[in-house]
Amino acid sequence: MKRKNLIMLLIVICSFSIKAQILEPAKWFYTVQENSNQELELTFKVNLDDTWYVYATDQNPDLGPIPTSLELKGEGFKTIGEPKPIKVKIKYDAIWEGDTRVITESGGGFTQRIKVLEPNPKIKATINYTVCSMETGQCVFGEQEFDINLNQSK
Repeated sequence: MKRKNLIMLLIVICSFSIKAQILEPAKWFYTVQENSNQELELTFKVNLDDTWYVYATDQNPDLGPIPTSLELKGEGFKTIGEPKPIKVKIKYDAIWEGDTRVITESGGGFTQRIKVLEPNPKIKATINYTVCSMETGQCVFGEQEFDINLNQSK
C-alpha cells in the first residue's frame, strides 16, 4: 500500500513539473467592429512576451514556416475574403533561407470580415500559430479558441 502511495505522489509531482514547463509566449484576443449593414470586422490581436514573434497569416507557402491560420465555424454568417495581417514585418530567416513575414510586437495580428446572415449567429474561431524566440530560436505551436460574441470583445 505504501508503494502505491509513493508512486502516486511521484506522478503528481511530475505532472506539476511538466505543467510548469509549458511555454505560452503568445496570448490572443479579439474585437468586433461593425463596418456596414450586416458586415462586421473581427480583429484578432496577439500579446507577445518580449523577444518572441509569430508567423503572419500571409506567409509564402513555398518557403517553409507554417503561417498563422484562422478557422471560423458555425452558422448564420459567411466570411468575406481572406484574413488581412496587421503590423507585419519582413525578417530574413537563415533556417528557411528567405524572407519570412512575422509579427514582432504586441497588437499585431489580422482582421477577417464577415457578413451576418441571421440574427445571433454562432461563431467559433480557432487560431493555429507558431511563435518563436528571437534569442534561442525555440518555436512553440499554439492554438487559441474563441466563442465569438458579436456584442462584446475578448
